[in-house]
Amino acid sequence: MTRWRVVFGLLALLGFTRPVGAVGSADCAATDPENFDQVYACMSSFRRGSGTRNAFANIAVQDCRSIHMNYLVALTTSGLKRDEAHQRVPSCALFARVAKEMTGKDAYWSGCLEFGSLPVKDHLARCLDRFIPGYYGGGRAARKLQGCGEILGAYEQGLRAAAGEFALPEGYARPDCALAADYLAGPTPQPAPAQGQEAPRKPPQEQPQWARCLNYDPANLPAHLRQCLGTGPDMRRMKECPQVQAAYTERLIQAYGGLPDNHLILPCPVADGYLAEFRAQEEAERKAALDRQKEAQREQRAALIKRIEDLRDNPPSRPFYAQPWVTWLFLLSILGGIGWGVWRFLQKRRAAGPASA
Repeated sequence: MTRWRVVFGLLALLGFTRPVGAVGSADCAATDPENFDQVYACMSSFRRGSGTRNAFANIAVQDCRSIHMNYLVALTTSGLKRDEAHQRVPSCALFARVAKEMTGKDAYWSGCLEFGSLPVKDHLARCLDRFIPGYYGGGRAARKLQGCGEILGAYEQGLRAAAGEFALPEGYARPDCALAADYLAGPTPQPAPAQGQEAPRKPPQEQPQWARCLNYDPANLPAHLRQCLGTGPDMRRMKECPQVQAAYTERLIQAYGGLPDNHLILPCPVADGYLAEFRAQEEAERKAALDRQKEAQREQRAALIKRIEDLRDNPPSRPFYAQPWVTWLFLLSILGGIGWGVWRFLQKRRAAGPASA
């Protein structure tokens, strides 16, 4: 008995039997899968449960396969057999039109439709420009899409979301990582706007750092290592071979979505040579900084000596109150005042002497 319940449940999930609680819809059995108005009417009127909830209420967040499965339920609920139902399911492109009509926004996977209609570079950009903000939003999850593997993985996820069977398109081959680097260097997609508005885009950026790590050549590791890792402050903090190996491996994985097929573990002599270049460069920079400091001090001393000599040879003119005769006159006036005061004091003492006698 349990076995038959499991079988019945699977058939109900796949839309091959009438699900429990499904309410009779419009005549979906007679719906032309290429007629937008008929498909829209069928999807709008199909109900679940007590008949108060539309079966496609979550169409804004559903991929094409989920919509495809719900539509199969609508067809089988309307009385069609399994084979007939499969033949009357609309295309994902038509489902995308219905989703936009119902929600006012493009389906997040709609840019990934029609694989092969554009060059891969252009199709990847169109797909991800809509898929990344629609699926990941503008938060931390979207910001993590920085490596080749993450970008191409998101592209493949978008292609699957735009397929009724959730499969990659026929003839698909994973693009070269250079296309992922070009995409990351282009304008950054922003969250989906309201209906009728164009999506805002941030200005173009520089290519990601890992783009310099493409064209891996195990026969020329020293040059490729310098090109890949560069000489930035983060790299200069490395002191030992394992640190260089770890940084190089991480950057290669970002650039290729995994290690290249011809990858060799970076030999420590190559890493040590890379570190030695840093040490030599740092020593040269320290020497140059010391030379600049000495030169600045020498220039300051020379400027001070020149100023002293200029003051000696061309002393500035003194103001009136700073003239020597004015100073002497002022001092004599003070001394005269003191002398006059002493003379007056002595005169009073003499005058007071006879009177007291």
